[in-house]
Amino acid sequence: MVKSVYKPQLNFPNICSNIESFIKDTMVNLDRDGAVLGLSGGLDSAVTAALTVRSLGADRVHFLNLPERDSKPIHQYHAKQLAKYFGVKFISKSLTPILRASKTYRLLPIHLIPFRKLRGKAIEYGKSRFFAGRSDKILEARLKPKANSWIARGNSYAVTKHRMRMVMIYQYADQHNLMVVGAANRTEWLTGTFCKWGVDHCADVMPIIHIYRSQLEDIAEFLEIPEIIRSKPPDPDVLPGIPNKVELVGETVVVDQILFSIENNKDLSEFYKVYGKENVDKILTLFNFSKHMRESPYHL
Repeated sequence: MVKSVYKPQLNFPNICSNIESFIKDTMVNLDRDGAVLGLSGGLDSAVTAALTVRSLGADRVHFLNLPERDSKPIHQYHAKQLAKYFGVKFISKSLTPILRASKTYRLLPIHLIPFRKLRGKAIEYGKSRFFAGRSDKILEARLKPKANSWIARGNSYAVTKHRMRMVMIYQYADQHNLMVVGAANRTEWLTGTFCKWGVDHCADVMPIIHIYRSQLEDIAEFLEIPEIIRSKPPDPDVLPGIPNKVELVGETVVVDQILFSIENNKDLSEFYKVYGKENVDKILTLFNFSKHMRESPYHL
């Protein structure tokens, strides 16, 4: 195995204390009364929620859960249990009527298939047809799709959900004079596995965007996030039949080492030997293809 080059012995108390101070200072600077964040039931939002509650206190934090008809019920259940665990106000509102009104579901009319499992099978069939079963190729194609292709329509279908969530969270935040706390981590930020202008991109503060996903797992353990959340794979949960991010991108420890090396202009030859040139180049391609997502909007 390649020795980790980006993951030293982390000082968890200092890291968490710095993030908590940053959250509180941002709230004061913005003159807000508290914070709201989208609680998905996954690890990223759980860690962000824990740090926000530790920073501001449970009475100043609000959790929004915004499922729609393709969402897996288990994630909503986990979000509700987390809110109870943190002692925070929890609001759940279905996005299905909004997505239906915006004709989002018509982009991929899988609703005509009666059962969730069969819908997933239909997506898997389309995926295997266009990518010969290669899940990892979906992300590259998503970042440079052909107009009106299956991948372009599927991408629009998925990201519209995150953009609608962003709108609803900001509507709630503005109504209650709250700042929006985002939960994007560095791994997804550098690979483009987030939605441009979506709920995982637009926020008043992004307290964990400098932390790689594999580091976040260690922080979650330090913060005593329930094990059922820590052991969950990162699930995009936007489209039936789409695998989790580990299957799409690769093992987080490996991906994070490669990303750290890319960011710091280090030699990738050692990774080529151990993990294969194709696997390393895939991460490099995602990093390069998603560059515009980290720099937008373009300006003079």
